[in-house]
Amino acid sequence: MKNNLKILMPTLREKERYVAFQVISEDSITYSDLEAAIWNSMMDFFGEYGTAKTSMWIVKNLYDEQNQIGVIRCNNKSVQEVITGLGLISRLGDVRVTIKILSVSGTIRGLKIK
Repeated sequence: MKNNLKILMPTLREKERYVAFQVISEDSITYSDLEAAIWNSMMDFFGEYGTAKTSMWIVKNLYDEQNQIGVIRCNNKSVQEVITGLGLISRLGDVRVTIKILSVSGTIRGLKIK
């Protein structure tokens, strides 16, 4: 007996958006520090339920540590909440940071074109 998971039809799936951002700081920021800061900011401001509703995920293999550019995936209804959560980050440890939103797109390819 094999249990196969049913795949949701495209009309029932959440539509995704990708938010490209750049970290502006005095020192270089590692991915693990940035990830922890983003999750903490979202959890402090929106709580567990609010953060879960955004379906937010930080795309690890698209973080460029040289230029400090990263990508976050979320659902299309919560783009503003994710941008707000990113805007609340002002410090990573002892380093002051600012996060600049570069663009929002429906596909990763669209982000790279912009």
